[in-house]
Amino acid sequence: MLHDLLFSLLGKPGSFVKQFDNSPFYIDESLNLFSKPEIVQLNQIVNLGYHYQQIDNFLQNQDEKSSYIKALVYGIDNSLNDYRQTILTLEQEYLNEKMFIVSQLNVRLQAYYQILLNLHTSINIIQQHNMRGGQILDYLYERTLTGNDRLQQIYQNILSACYEVLFQQLSSWLQYGQILDTSDEFFIQRIDEKKKTDQHEYNWDTSFTLNIQMLPLHFITLQMADKILFIGKAVKVLKGQQELFINEHQQLIKEIEVYDSFTFNRIIDQLQKQVGEQLVQVIVNKQELFIHLKNFYLFILLNNGNFIQQFLSDCQSILQLPQTQQALQELNFNLHKMDYDQTEKMEMFIYNNGFEYKTFQSLNNLQIKNNVIQTINILRMGPARGPEDWSGVFRDVKQSIENGFTLQIVFKFKQQLQKPLGGYSILQVPQDLSTSLVLLFCQDEENGVFIRLKLDQQKVSSLSVESKIKFKEEIIYKWKLDKIDFSEGDLHSLKINYQNDELSLIIDDTQSDTQCKTDILPPSQWKKVAFKFQKYFQLELGRCMVGIKQYGQIVDLYTWKMIGSNFLNDASWSGLTLKYQVEYPLSLLITPSLQEKFQLFFRYLFPIRHAQFELQQVWIKLTKKFKKKDCKYILGMHTQLMHVVNAFYHYFQMDIIAVQWSKMISRMQNEINFELMRKIMDEFEQSVSNQLFLNLQQIVKNIFQIIKFVHKYIELVNRIEMQHHSLINKECYKLMVEFDTQFIALFNLIQLLTKSTNQTALFQLLTRLDYNSYFDNKTNEKL
Repeated sequence: MLHDLLFSLLGKPGSFVKQFDNSPFYIDESLNLFSKPEIVQLNQIVNLGYHYQQIDNFLQNQDEKSSYIKALVYGIDNSLNDYRQTILTLEQEYLNEKMFIVSQLNVRLQAYYQILLNLHTSINIIQQHNMRGGQILDYLYERTLTGNDRLQQIYQNILSACYEVLFQQLSSWLQYGQILDTSDEFFIQRIDEKKKTDQHEYNWDTSFTLNIQMLPLHFITLQMADKILFIGKAVKVLKGQQELFINEHQQLIKEIEVYDSFTFNRIIDQLQKQVGEQLVQVIVNKQELFIHLKNFYLFILLNNGNFIQQFLSDCQSILQLPQTQQALQELNFNLHKMDYDQTEKMEMFIYNNGFEYKTFQSLNNLQIKNNVIQTINILRMGPARGPEDWSGVFRDVKQSIENGFTLQIVFKFKQQLQKPLGGYSILQVPQDLSTSLVLLFCQDEENGVFIRLKLDQQKVSSLSVESKIKFKEEIIYKWKLDKIDFSEGDLHSLKINYQNDELSLIIDDTQSDTQCKTDILPPSQWKKVAFKFQKYFQLELGRCMVGIKQYGQIVDLYTWKMIGSNFLNDASWSGLTLKYQVEYPLSLLITPSLQEKFQLFFRYLFPIRHAQFELQQVWIKLTKKFKKKDCKYILGMHTQLMHVVNAFYHYFQMDIIAVQWSKMISRMQNEINFELMRKIMDEFEQSVSNQLFLNLQQIVKNIFQIIKFVHKYIELVNRIEMQHHSLINKECYKLMVEFDTQFIALFNLIQLLTKSTNQTALFQLLTRLDYNSYFDNKTNEKL
């Protein structure tokens, strides 16, 4: 009889221990073998067997590929050895004594009631919540926080078995820059799955990212995870350049398998410092960082006066022609024949605002947020991981949208929209990542499928990973869709157009993953609403971040295209840009995103410098052919224009760019931290952008209105040989009056700006513009 009872304790019901439909074990009272008090005690005892049975079923039926589940199984199996040994000991004692007492058996097994119940409960919770990776580690750590010493030790042993997997993954990442993970359980994941032709070259920002959902927060903080991410990426670069100090690096990694966070954090900090210094040494010394930076300063930021003067002289006739591909080739020909070695790395091109991803084989210039994976040629945006409720992708350079844009997307919902409510944001046009214009696809019982245009303002209440995010929502418009139900697996094409303060969109099913079927649909089918971006956003030079978010399930993105407008879209050669070629691994520091921002500075400064050059050339022409008394207003207009253009250009070059560049180089020369060097360069770009007024669109527009006055003036002067100079003189007088009005408006804007900021450079600009108080007096006269 005792054999049956002991056998049931190992999960096998027998002659008087019964089980119905996988329910807990119980004693068959119909056999009349035990008294009622004994039955109560025996039911408690055999319930141990039920818990053991369920635990053993979990151990025996695991075919998971998850390394953490395998480690969990190993740890639990080892923790049951003591229980199994106790059952064998009880059997041996019975064979020797030929008797047993139920109450005595109950006492001997007392310690295991809480242990087996806890283990069974933990397994159920892990399975119900589909826990993986760091989630399992965090849960097991919580279970170790108990007052039961024996139970605490069991969970600590199981946790240690799972830690072995974590430390293997950490060792592979920290030592080789490789992810040892077949089930997406490591807290670092690879985004760009494309195999590079050059295995050592990859995109620093978009190849790897943190998978916060898998981060064991009890052991590794978010800040520490960022450091670990950096170390692996740096190791990957250093190994490719054969610059990693192997022995010293490996010695530290051998010490990593420790369970106290203080020692672990200390070692990670040492590793970060070590590889960071090596990475800086490679880029600064071997890649000659400061030489390349100087080239950016001299040529892209136009600080080399001789270079830009010679280029404008050689290309003056070309720049007066309409913008064509042949003219651009001639510009590049003249550029490359100049007597500068650096021109071999430079090329002129026409910047067309916008972008196009026909496939997503490459993730260049994209920022990945949360759970987004590259699969072959598409981007798959999955359910959010971490504190946010969304995942998405953004262009890392702001796009010009205020003067109009067209956005085209081909996408697929992997699951049908759920009722009563499901939503996906396909267009996200935020000023930053906290204020967003959102186009939301929804479905509910009352309206069916519909599209909602709304404004989200996101406020984060805390900087921690567990921060709660509050939204202030303003619904702008809602369109009902009759023919589209967003069925699972259907491809959809979406086209959004913004022109003349009107936002219009059209969406339809498509059979192609590369073409927008919406192109062939009649205008009558477009959904339209009056909308002004200025009402909701303070745009920097008419630009903002553009991206795609999804909430809830899984969305596949096939193509993504945007066509925007330049802030000088009505001027010839307004998109002319100078590109400087940066090789890998130098591009890890001078990133493509940073290069695009430098190119924006070029597009901003070049028209001003070009106008300055043209005024200089026309002055030579005027003074050679005419006397001062014959063209009073012509020369007077020239003096005013030259003064203003010189003032702005010298302010931009000497007061802003030269000063900020000197500060940046000084800080970088004393810095050995790679991430801080990137931060210093970003701070330079942001500071220059602000002081060049790139975030104050009205000032920029007024500056380029003055450039237009220069072009009008040059056209007048060029007609002087065909018309009498007295007629040109009168037209110049009218132009001068218009110019005064335009410039006084700009002057007032800058004066207002000085009242809200204490930038010394702004006062220097006002002094340059109005050193004799001429315009200040003009302003007072109008008042």
